Amino acid sequence: MLPTRATTPRSACAQCPPTRLWIWSSPTLLTTVAGMLRYKRLFEFIGDAAAQAKAAAEVLIVSAFADVDGLADKIGLAGDYAGALDAWTAQVYRGSSFGNFFEQMGNNTGKPVLLTEYGVDAYHDACGRDKLDTSPCYNTLGDASGSYEDEESQAIFATNLTREIHEASSHFAECASAKRGDDKCICMGGFLMSWADEYWKGAKSQAACAPPKPSPHFSPRHCQEKAHVTCGNWDASDHDLCGYPLEASPDHYVNEEWFGITSPKRCADAIDALRPREIYWTMKKIWTGSDDRDASSFGTCDEMLMGRCVGLGDGGETAWFEPISWLLGARTRRAGEKPLPCSGRGKCTTDLKQCGAGTANASATPCCACHFGFAGAGCTELDVRVYVALFGAGTLAVLLLSMIISSVATTVFSSRRQSKADLQERLLST
Repeated sequence: MLPTRATTPRSACAQCPPTRLWIWSSPTLLTTVAGMLRYKRLFEFIGDAAAQAKAAAEVLIVSAFADVDGLADKIGLAGDYAGALDAWTAQVYRGSSFGNFFEQMGNNTGKPVLLTEYGVDAYHDACGRDKLDTSPCYNTLGDASGSYEDEESQAIFATNLTREIHEASSHFAECASAKRGDDKCICMGGFLMSWADEYWKGAKSQAACAPPKPSPHFSPRHCQEKAHVTCGNWDASDHDLCGYPLEASPDHYVNEEWFGITSPKRCADAIDALRPREIYWTMKKIWTGSDDRDASSFGTCDEMLMGRCVGLGDGGETAWFEPISWLLGARTRRAGEKPLPCSGRGKCTTDLKQCGAGTANASATPCCACHFGFAGAGCTELDVRVYVALFGAGTLAVLLLSMIISSVATTVFSSRRQSKADLQERLLST
């Protein structure tokens, strides 16, 4: 059932100071609605929602669309009914160039356009070679099919697209008087897709088999055009090749899990290290003018794991049981030294035999394998055996002290009795 009117946004949303832009709905929903409602009714609905949002909060309001089904024409026909919107947005995937997209939008609206997605994926997939062959694809990551990670093409395409966004940018001084029909001042910016590869996207791939391999019920007859036979893949830890054919892509195939300008490497449960791709350095040069490729801000797996193990403990700070720690051979953080993993009283490890399986809400690795005498998630406590040993040693010390005191008291008492007896004997002899 479709809504017939917009409702006032929650006041809680209006009280978020960092929020400066709201995007109404999603491209998929709006495309569906457009097919069911007259454009006038649709855009009136969007405009009503935008007006109510502005009444509740001081934010910019945009509406999300995808670059499909003549988007610019739709906006030209009925966009004026959504007058409260500040800008139009679109996900645009047309290859190495936006083509006439900005010209189309400029001719149909006086509002600026924000690109909510653009770019290409970083994988060259053999599945896209033969456009006439629509059968499912059996190639997998790392096989001998000729597929490979293609950082260069991703960077080249993104560079061309970003330059076109800049050329159509609305930030130039002459854009102050821009109006409908101006295609050089139409774009307010764009979001490059995406920061990191999204392993989960294979679950809802546009081209899939039902069911996919390795299901015993798999059949190529139940696969969509050029679907990878392992898709949809719901295993978010598997970097699969799920996607769909697209002529505008460098290899004529879109691999949805491979759009990242960085690529994650799994270090342990819930811990990844990011590797910057060529596109990262290309975009950095565009924005900063610097050719510097210092990757020190991207931690290695060892650094990420050590960081987690530092967080588990106290960094090696001095504890009340420091003398005992020293006797047990533990390290103490020195002045100016970085925090120590596992409080300096254990070893950071990803061994499941030592870390255990974890729970549904907490990862098991990495963990701290505490040295003898220490316990706790970050080795910040003394092992119960140490307390038992301390109790035993204390008890023994008390007993020894009692024995010494008793012995001394007995000796003193005996000495005094002997002295008294000697004195009496001398007095009698006198």
